[in-house]
Amino acid sequence: MEQSITHACLVHPHPLECEAVAEWLRKRSYIELVGKCNSLEQITQLPYLKDVDIVVAFAHQSDHTADQILKIRKMHPNLKFLLLAPSPSAESVREVVRSGVSGYIVFESELDEWERAVRAVSEGKVYYGQEVMLKLAESSLDLYTQEPAPTTRDFLSKREVEILRLVASEYSTNKIANELCISDKTVETHRRNLFHKLGVKNSVGLTKIAVRMGVV
Repeated sequence: MEQSITHACLVHPHPLECEAVAEWLRKRSYIELVGKCNSLEQITQLPYLKDVDIVVAFAHQSDHTADQILKIRKMHPNLKFLLLAPSPSAESVREVVRSGVSGYIVFESELDEWERAVRAVSEGKVYYGQEVMLKLAESSLDLYTQEPAPTTRDFLSKREVEILRLVASEYSTNKIANELCISDKTVETHRRNLFHKLGVKNSVGLTKIAVRMGVV
C-alpha cells in the first residue's frame, strides 16, 4: 500500500543549513515540505500551520525547547514534533520527552537514522534514537542509587534476555521474531512477561533495565 503524504514544516536557525535539510526532506517521497521558519516561537504565527502534520525542529540545549513545544501542543494537540538536537544531557532529554515529542534524535546521527526517524513520525509512530534512550535510562539512575543493579540470573530466561537486548536495541516485534526464528505472538508473550517481571510498562522502561543489567 502506498504511504500517504505527510505535510511538514522545518524549523532551523541557520539559513544555509536549513536549505540543505529542506532539500533532503523534499527528496523523501512521503514528505511534502510546506514551509520553513527559523525558530519554534514563529510556529504559531505561520498562516499554513493548519496544513502541517509534523514539525521537524532543530534546537540547541540553551533553548527552552520543552516549554516551547508544550505551549504549541496545547494550541495544536494534533501537531507532531520530531526534534533533532546536539548530544543532550540526561535532564534535557527527560524534559523534552515529557513535552510529548513523537521523535527525538541527535543531529550528529547518520542519515539512515534521520530517515528512520522521519518515516516513523510521519507514520504516526514514536521514534527515539539510541543515544536518547540511553540518556533516558541515565536520567532515572538516581531512583536506584540505594539498590544494587538487578542481574539476569534466576529470574530471566535466556530467551527473555535475548528479547530484552533486542527491544533495547530498537528492534520491532517483527524484526525480533525474524532474528530469533519465532512468531510475533511469541515475542509479544515474552515482552509481557518482561514487563511483569521487571515492573515496567513500556519499551523505554525495558531499555532502562537493560542498560543497568549490562545487556546492551
